[in-house]
Amino acid sequence: MLIDYKNHRIFAFSDTHGMYRRLRVPEETDILICAGDACEGFQPEGLRDFFDWYAELPARLRIFVPGNHDRVFQFDPVQARAMIPQRITLLENDSTLYHGILFYGIGTVPAAPPPEGVDFLISHYPAFGHLDRGTGDRSLYRTVTELRPRYHIFGHVHEDGLKKEEMLYTTYLNVSYFEALRRIDFPTDGLYYP
Repeated sequence: MLIDYKNHRIFAFSDTHGMYRRLRVPEETDILICAGDACEGFQPEGLRDFFDWYAELPARLRIFVPGNHDRVFQFDPVQARAMIPQRITLLENDSTLYHGILFYGIGTVPAAPPPEGVDFLISHYPAFGHLDRGTGDRSLYRTVTELRPRYHIFGHVHEDGLKKEEMLYTTYLNVSYFEALRRIDFPTDGLYYP
């Protein structure tokens, strides 16, 4: 999903489950966010290929937050971190500040609470009650409610992918592309982004 924020074009996606080469990034995107599930299960080779593809996309900042299907991060975090090219910023319970925009990524196992002033809170899982089909995380809901980030970017729930919910302080974006990428009527030029 494309977001214009503080003079930046930000494209966020998740849940490509190995179909990432079908996804095309809108022109002039300068910040990319992947909220996990790039591949299926414990597939270091597939994840390595994803990182090679992701690192070559034209952008100034590329953020990656692992999902539950990016299992190498759970079973062999040292190997997983070693696969990430320098052009990709891994956010797993930590933050990065870029041109005055604070990004914080929550790993599949949350750790310390995020800092104040987060613009983009990124997790693979949704917060309870927001585009989650009743399966969202209640502690994440409390975190979002207390922190009040401008955006909460997440995926995981494929059926609510590419939907937005605007609340008083936070806009919730389910950036799962799984359903769109697997459709039979997927555009032949490979371009798909709302």
